[in-house]
Amino acid sequence: MGEQVRVAIIGAGITGITCARALVAAGLTVTLFDKGRGIGGRLATRRTDGGLRFDHGAQYLPASDPEFAALLGGLVDAGDAAPWPEAAGIVGTPGMAQIPRALAQGLDIRSGAMVTALRRHGAGWHLGGEGIDHHADRVVLAIPAPQARDLLGGDHPLSGPLAQVRYRANITVMVGVDLAAPRPFATHKGQDALAWVAQDSAKPGRDDQPLTTWVVQAAPDYSMHHIDLPFADLAHMIAPQLLELLGADPAHLHHAAAHRWLYSQTDRPLGQPFLADDAAGLVVGGDWALGALAEHGWASGRAMAAHLLARA
Repeated sequence: MGEQVRVAIIGAGITGITCARALVAAGLTVTLFDKGRGIGGRLATRRTDGGLRFDHGAQYLPASDPEFAALLGGLVDAGDAAPWPEAAGIVGTPGMAQIPRALAQGLDIRSGAMVTALRRHGAGWHLGGEGIDHHADRVVLAIPAPQARDLLGGDHPLSGPLAQVRYRANITVMVGVDLAAPRPFATHKGQDALAWVAQDSAKPGRDDQPLTTWVVQAAPDYSMHHIDLPFADLAHMIAPQLLELLGADPAHLHHAAAHRWLYSQTDRPLGQPFLADDAAGLVVGGDWALGALAEHGWASGRAMAAHLLARA
């Protein structure tokens, strides 16, 4: 591949960002498109008008691969992340969203840009959508497998393997209680609605908030059973259970909001780092290819970049 090769990456989570960094370092022209207002996928931080912050997606990043651990160590050294001993992992500072922001520095990213049409155009590709009219020589899909399949169409050769990937949904509730409320633990593993509870404000770099912030993530079965309920109903159901667990009076509650992740964690991964249609210059991957962690998404993104560069 020469310097004129243009690569379009759809999805600016850790997979897309990792792939883009490697391609740009090799001299390729790369543009990322992400439908969200921000980047990072589940490496996300929700902010409220009242000055609260919640890591409502990934709570922390473990690292088993030495190179991924070294990458996170570099973010710690730069002040973009910090160890969280309570969970034996790394968290972004002042929120998880800082990790993708730091990794994406210098990349050409179009946020709020949802690609709804992807078709072959000559020897390359055309990407279309509201405000999108983009041509590329190669395309990387770094989005959830069902979204990739929808974009490619059911008759595409890769649609069969993509359809085999299975996900577990997740309901997350963000709660703010006054500082006088009991704070008996930093993390708690339970079941049903309270499968994971984290005192979010106890993480490094989060001591400047007016309330104690908590993130509650429900178990997969509970989440699937209630996934279609309105956000307000979910918050009303789960926040009182958290207060009971904390031993806090309902008067301590000052904020409760819910979020749903339809593609939270991969239940049945692809079993390989990515899928490729080399004749068309297309690769598809994500954390779902290898597992359910951000490290898996990083590994997939790195493998896709290496695959494209090897076919120079």
